[in-house]
Amino acid sequence: MFLFVSLFFALQVRAAGPTADLYTEKIQPLFNHRCVACHSCLNAPCQLNLQNYEGFSRGANKFNVYNGTRIDAVTPTRLWIDAHTPAEWQQKGFYPVNTSPDPANNLFFQIIAAKTTEKIPPTKVVRESQSCPATAAEPKVAMPYALPGLQPDEVKTLEAWIRQGAPGPHAAALRAETEIPVEIKKQVREWEAFFNQKDLRHRIVSRYLYEHLYLAHLYFTHEAEGFFRLVRSRTPCENDVAEIATRRPNDNPGVEDFYYCFKKFPGTVVAKTHIPYELTPAKKRHLEDLFFKDPWKATRLPSYNYQEAENPFLVFKDLPVKARYEFLLEDAQYHISTFIKGPVCNGSAAVNSIQEQFFVFFLQPGSDLMARSPGFQDQAQNLLILPGVWGSDIKLDNTPAFLSKLIEHREQYRQLRARWKKELFPKGYALGDLWNGGGENPNAVLTVFRHDDNAVVLKGAVGDLPKTVFILDYPLFERLVYNLVVNFDVYGNVGHQLLTRIYMDLIRMEAEEIFLSFLPPEERLPLRTSWYQGLATRIKMDSLYPVVERDLPTAVPYSSVKNAKKEFVEKVLFTHFNSNVRGPIDPLNWKKLQAPESARLKTSLSSTENHLREIAAVPAEDKSPFARFFPDLSLLLVREKGGRFKAFSLIHNREHQNISWILAENLRMAPQEDSLTIREGIWGAYPNMFFTVKEEQMAAFTKQVLEMKSAKDASALIKEYGVPRTQERFWRVYDELNTHFQHTAPVEFGYLDLTRYEM
Repeated sequence: MFLFVSLFFALQVRAAGPTADLYTEKIQPLFNHRCVACHSCLNAPCQLNLQNYEGFSRGANKFNVYNGTRIDAVTPTRLWIDAHTPAEWQQKGFYPVNTSPDPANNLFFQIIAAKTTEKIPPTKVVRESQSCPATAAEPKVAMPYALPGLQPDEVKTLEAWIRQGAPGPHAAALRAETEIPVEIKKQVREWEAFFNQKDLRHRIVSRYLYEHLYLAHLYFTHEAEGFFRLVRSRTPCENDVAEIATRRPNDNPGVEDFYYCFKKFPGTVVAKTHIPYELTPAKKRHLEDLFFKDPWKATRLPSYNYQEAENPFLVFKDLPVKARYEFLLEDAQYHISTFIKGPVCNGSAAVNSIQEQFFVFFLQPGSDLMARSPGFQDQAQNLLILPGVWGSDIKLDNTPAFLSKLIEHREQYRQLRARWKKELFPKGYALGDLWNGGGENPNAVLTVFRHDDNAVVLKGAVGDLPKTVFILDYPLFERLVYNLVVNFDVYGNVGHQLLTRIYMDLIRMEAEEIFLSFLPPEERLPLRTSWYQGLATRIKMDSLYPVVERDLPTAVPYSSVKNAKKEFVEKVLFTHFNSNVRGPIDPLNWKKLQAPESARLKTSLSSTENHLREIAAVPAEDKSPFARFFPDLSLLLVREKGGRFKAFSLIHNREHQNISWILAENLRMAPQEDSLTIREGIWGAYPNMFFTVKEEQMAAFTKQVLEMKSAKDASALIKEYGVPRTQERFWRVYDELNTHFQHTAPVEFGYLDLTRYEM
């Protein structure tokens, strides 16, 4: 494995040649392996982003992007988008960190050297750092903050670079970085031609696709030789792309003629923002069939007026709903990942409004009310207003009135939906009303795992029977996209962020409500009550979200009303879905869920997996409380004989009495219901702890876990098998996990973030 890691470094550090230079050979690879773990995306401390040289030359800024209490919206500061030169960034409040070619007077080098010379031990986690020195006179910090220091040879490399003036890549190296292989360039030009057709129908479809794909890391081959962003440009794509920087993708571009272009992603890929999306010739042919095979009439080019543009049901009303919904379904994991990662790196505003683990199913297009009934669409579209219609700067004194309007319209929509459903589905929904992926698409069932203020979306039913299930129809799916992604502005003020968060609550309850409608009527209210415990919460639910489908029947037959949730999920997974759609069974975690005997016979567990099964999906009751003491996401590295290893994610599912309130979440926990879900692979961008265990130690490791009864026992486990930030081997283990991630999932790979890593 050490040889494999060395090879990984060698691949990152390009061989010397005509385009070689110090920055390309040494500095950016060093940033990749030691700095972008914290200094990337908007949550980079002091906004110092080291994903490429442009981020370094931009410098730092003491302004905190993540401020949910700001009274006024602020100007965006997105790297690569909102400015491009150091002078432009300084006008936006950034200051240089490369202050001198003399290392003794260079701010950037001094905060790194301080770690080595002063031996400052790590204490707090990275995200607790708010210290941003702009001059040598300000209090000194030591980098990497709260993590082990760099090795002496790494410090010397940086020192030599600083003495040279901290130059960026040579022009030849930059050309090599941005050069697109001929075959990929051909595909890029074909896709740009598809997006930039001038007839009215194509212009509407291109706008719809752009608003859903602007966050994607687009790629054109299975090897993912570089990623691209879809942007709006003032200039034709064959020229230098002049990206139009707007707060939102549905904001007015400010020019009558613009072009949709593919722009090479310029920096190192990090896991917390990486949402890959493949574009192939077959995908292009499919989109042409999906949106243009059936006739439809475009009456006008949609407006960019914010009252219309922020409501997709109005702006795209000419575009057939069925085509829109099928587009979302076919890559559902991507679209739901945009809610989770979004434009903001992590989604604390939305993520604390979801449960720790749940399955997601979808109504099939033929059973979706809006796709099926133009009359329903006409009546519903004006009721489906979103907080984005009021912009990013919602004044506090207007917020209550706007919230009241959202709730009023939402209730009218729920009543409308119930009436139409009763008319079209008088016997209720049946299993056949769920999308089964056409028997081959694994996006038909997804699992969401929440890790504190971030989350991950997996294909398949992963983990044991969850507390809740989401079932999405088209209006819900589209509102998720527009509320949390397209319309959301992390630079917006408190009113905008508050209404966005509250509306996510409403969406969650609607998704749960559709799920409940598949269950027997007598089981719906008791199950919902179990999700929303507490007197104040029940009063809130009864007043703001009264049950509207209490007596509408279900067409799903049940053998036991009391076990209806379990029976329903098992029917969906093992009767309605085939193995192509459902994916492999989960023998590590399925304890309540029971796969058919025929499926279980086909699975076998390794010795390591058999040991891990002992601690997976075990409720953290008094006799087995060990799950309570694990952090949100641990990565377990199991060293096998011969130098190989496997990586497993240990996900702590923290259960709640309810998730109805924005604040004081820790007062509404249900720790006795906690459990661990264990899955091979790296499933999360923000690990909190690494464990390393030799294969022959697995029995001892699981035994010690099972015997954990206290925080003291947890500390003993970490002392024996954990990798605290104080250990010199910390960076070696981090490198091994990144290497393994890249080797086993090259398209999905991005460097792991360490801002949540515990002591």
